[in-house]
Amino acid sequence: MEHLTSNHSVSKVTMLVGPPCVGKSHYVKSLQYNCLISSDRIVEQLCVKYGMQYHEFFAEPSSSSIKKEHRQCFDTAISQSKYFSHVVWDLTNLTCLNRKNVMSHYPKAIFDAVVFEFKGYEETLLQINKQRYKQVGKFIAESVMENMFTAFEEVTVEEGFANIIKVDINDFILAQSHKRR
Repeated sequence: MEHLTSNHSVSKVTMLVGPPCVGKSHYVKSLQYNCLISSDRIVEQLCVKYGMQYHEFFAEPSSSSIKKEHRQCFDTAISQSKYFSHVVWDLTNLTCLNRKNVMSHYPKAIFDAVVFEFKGYEETLLQINKQRYKQVGKFIAESVMENMFTAFEEVTVEEGFANIIKVDINDFILAQSHKRR
């Protein structure tokens, strides 16, 4: 693992862009990086720690102790990420503002976006979400998913991306449909 000293900065940040269930976390496995920022992993760890279901975490008020602990862990992960050369953000990153906030943490980095092309697959993603709940207990309310579909803003080079890689999610969807059989 390549670790930088305190007088260095991140040289590359890869942002995954897409709603839940498009295969972002699966795609991460194909990347070479040395630091991963994933709110989802923090949520999963906290749910195990406190004996909660994944969807129960999101029902907690923002003032709850578990939400505060999540924020603290997430902020710590961001701070620590600044000591690594290639950081991957495995979050939805659906809006220009979300992406701008990520970029603000790494002022000298080169940014790549990996965009999961999900338009036209929304109903299938809702079905994968239900199946994921049956398989691993992770569920996101349909209304939340639909709001994410609507909130999505196309990624542009004007935002500051050096590269925009588009991923056709059809292969991931086919793999998920084989798991359901």
